[in-house]
Amino acid sequence: MLPTRLTIRGFTLLELMVVIAIISILASLSVPTFTRQIAKAKLIEAQNIATQHQALIEEFILLHGSFPSETEFNLIKQSPAENSIAKSISVENQNKGVGNVVITLNDGTGISENQYLKYSRDINRNWTCLSDLESNILPLQCESLVGEEE
Repeated sequence: MLPTRLTIRGFTLLELMVVIAIISILASLSVPTFTRQIAKAKLIEAQNIATQHQALIEEFILLHGSFPSETEFNLIKQSPAENSIAKSISVENQNKGVGNVVITLNDGTGISENQYLKYSRDINRNWTCLSDLESNILPLQCESLVGEEE
């Protein structure tokens, strides 16, 4: 007996196209979220680097009574790994016990090369964070300068 049209089962081209369209829509909606989460994960590494260097600077201030100069900082800093999100780490605006630690970032998902995290220490030993990254990927304690004049 030959199979009739009623006994042959399968998906029509239209059904397959509808399923592919639904999957495409769901994927396009989730990509921005995934990109943001990848950028946030990379920034955790930058935060850890900043925390390590803040501790080094606090120890330096306790021993020497002032924020380290660029030369002194280069002697105590830890260079970022080759595949790190951190491109460079430097200090600026040093004056007695105050100054900034600037972490310049490498290019990564959701992060452009040469964007930065700037941690500033005030005379009361409080650290604040400013950055030129979008506020939706920044750590909670950081403020974004995007849309503001520096």
